[in-house]
Amino acid sequence: MTRVVVLAPEPVRPRMAGMGIRALELARALASERDVLLLVPNRAEEARPVADGIPVRSTASGLASAAAGAAAAVVSGHAASAWLREVPSVPVAVDLYDPFPIENLHYVADLGEGVARHDRETIALALARGDFFLCASAEQRLFYAGALYAADRVGPRNFPEDPGLSRLLAVVPFGVPDEPARGDRSRGRAAARVRSDGPLVLFGGIYDWYEPGLLLEAWPFVRESRSDARLLFFENPNPETTPQRAMALAKERARQLDPSGESIVFAPWLPYAERQDLYAAADVAVSLAREGLETDLSYRTRLLDAAWGGVPSVTVGGGALARDLAESGAGLRAPFRAEDLARAILDVLGARDRFSEAARRFASARTWKRVSQPLAAWCRDASIDPGRRPFPEEEATPLWRRLWQGAS
Repeated sequence: MTRVVVLAPEPVRPRMAGMGIRALELARALASERDVLLLVPNRAEEARPVADGIPVRSTASGLASAAAGAAAAVVSGHAASAWLREVPSVPVAVDLYDPFPIENLHYVADLGEGVARHDRETIALALARGDFFLCASAEQRLFYAGALYAADRVGPRNFPEDPGLSRLLAVVPFGVPDEPARGDRSRGRAAARVRSDGPLVLFGGIYDWYEPGLLLEAWPFVRESRSDARLLFFENPNPETTPQRAMALAKERARQLDPSGESIVFAPWLPYAERQDLYAAADVAVSLAREGLETDLSYRTRLLDAAWGGVPSVTVGGGALARDLAESGAGLRAPFRAEDLARAILDVLGARDRFSEAARRFASARTWKRVSQPLAAWCRDASIDPGRRPFPEEEATPLWRRLWQGAS
């Protein structure tokens, strides 16, 4: 079998976030018909327990040696810059599902404008040197098609024979396992440090483009009708590379509303393998953000994973995935008002079984094996695209390298 290298931009380990999870799951999906090597920025020993037998190496051992014998590679994030510079001879699919250059604009106050500048350089390099590109939604596809056109990757050379850009840009969203989730509610409540009685509202991790304050404003209205309801937030698994301003504000406001922490709980990030129990423990998942470009380009992956576990959603500014979930009957969208949000949460709790069944149906059509088919097809006959552009200019000490190395 031909070898494919999957380069994870974030740590792969029992407790991991979206980009690490995606790299792992794409590697798993490709491993059914390819010899796959998973490269991680952390210690390989941390990744092996969750890799299901897929060979794992740390990037500390070098990218060039890992590329030996590879017929294709899948890269993303700031880690992509290292691969594209150091391994220019291997056909490469660049995964653009996470619009981090737009997300990180929310961190300008904390990280300064240098991060935005280097994010732009990272994307410029990826658009110039990638051979195939992945995105997560129709909205993202239009955004990246425009970016590829501006980068001179779409034009007379390739457009007449491929007006749909199928050979250059494919929608590969997040997926879910083939098997339905079967968790234990009591075990999930214990792991999340939440009492066993009453409904549980799951918010999950907090990033600076989210609006947990709206949910905290709505929480007293929810508790008026459901005094036994509890709200769960998770602490980020990568705080060393993720600014925590929004988390700090949410904790401060939560303690004002609930000094004892009895109804508003902040728990450590749970291991990925234990999330089935978490979903069995939760009754509704909430995702909140203001309207804007980040929301337009977002693919709120936790909502899909929760739907796999039978957890319906309530969203404000949830992007394409939230829209699709609501249209399928697996959730509700609410206006940006505390009273309306509380009412939507209570409506879902009141008809939870119906929403839950719709959520499971929605997720079952989006398994990793199914959604990754365009990538698998490209890997079967991967080649260097003749439209690759020259290397863009870059600073002598690029920030992407410092950020990526700091993630380990």
